[in-house]
Amino acid sequence: MQVETFSDVLDWTRAIHRNLANCLETCADDNDSERVRMLMDYLGGHERELARVLEQSKDDAEQKALHTWVYDYFENAPLKPRSITTESFENRSTDEVLEAVMAFHEEIIKLYKYLQGRAEVPSTRSLIDNLLQLEEQETRLMMAQAHRFDDL
Repeated sequence: MQVETFSDVLDWTRAIHRNLANCLETCADDNDSERVRMLMDYLGGHERELARVLEQSKDDAEQKALHTWVYDYFENAPLKPRSITTESFENRSTDEVLEAVMAFHEEIIKLYKYLQGRAEVPSTRSLIDNLLQLEEQETRLMMAQAHRFDDL
């Protein structure tokens, strides 16, 4: 996926969440552990909801912010958008599943922080601030809820 504008960044992020949800939900059916299946179902649903919220965020964002060019940011960015792939979650423990999901979220947060430091237009800065806050809050919430599966 070619990322050139903030609109593309939102599409890229939404695709990561959607693909991660699909992988988690598909792999959940094949896992032998009831606990891991429950965790994957929960995480998959949460990822799907994040994708929906990002779609709504894009619809609500100012057009000027969405059309801000970012392609030059990626030439020297600490993180480059990569092909959207998710690793298989088959035969993984709850800790391994959480670690893999967290790695995707950390990647998105790093990207948002990088872009946040380079946003010059107020509407663009506001958009990236909101996206970063959403990603950080949802990651914390998801991890807190996921750790409750350890109590089962």
